[in-house]
Amino acid sequence: MKAIGKFILLDMSEFDSWLQAQTVKRKIMLVQQHHTYIPAYKHFTGSNHFQLCQSMEQAHKERGFAEIAQNFTTFPDGKIMVCRNLNTIPAGIKGANSYGICIENLGNFDKGKDNMSSLQKECIIHITRSLLTRFKLVPSETTVVYHHWYDLNTGKRIAKEGIGSTKACPGTNFFGGNTVEAFKTGLLPLLK
Repeated sequence: MKAIGKFILLDMSEFDSWLQAQTVKRKIMLVQQHHTYIPAYKHFTGSNHFQLCQSMEQAHKERGFAEIAQNFTTFPDGKIMVCRNLNTIPAGIKGANSYGICIENLGNFDKGKDNMSSLQKECIIHITRSLLTRFKLVPSETTVVYHHWYDLNTGKRIAKEGIGSTKACPGTNFFGGNTVEAFKTGLLPLLK
């Protein structure tokens, strides 16, 4: 474990004990999945975890946020950065923040872009399972959500694919795709 200011870098093996030691005073009902898009894999050197998160925080502040949007960031080397206190509501998905935890996965996971490393895949599964367990949530499409499933303007969950204004986030190739059906066949079975 290494910390610089509020940012804490953990190995997967350290994450569960860190999480269990946290006192969380707000109700958690879902875990959000995102990709950073930029920075992408080409920006990751293997040793610049802190610099990338500090740069993301600066960019988020320039957009009017009080601090970095996400609670956690995962990296291609399987490491996890604590970015925002769990008691602070994230700024991840309009309409799904109040009871959410936001995970940004470093990379651009649209088709034809970054190929997710096996360590990051393992990390995403690990952190998501750990959060679901800690907050007593059953893995499903209502407890693990993708940014793509929410309308950017209304903040409401879209009823049908292709309706409303959405982002591709967490990527059109994130565990096989960014649709609810892709989640059910790609990531969901790995969380059970």
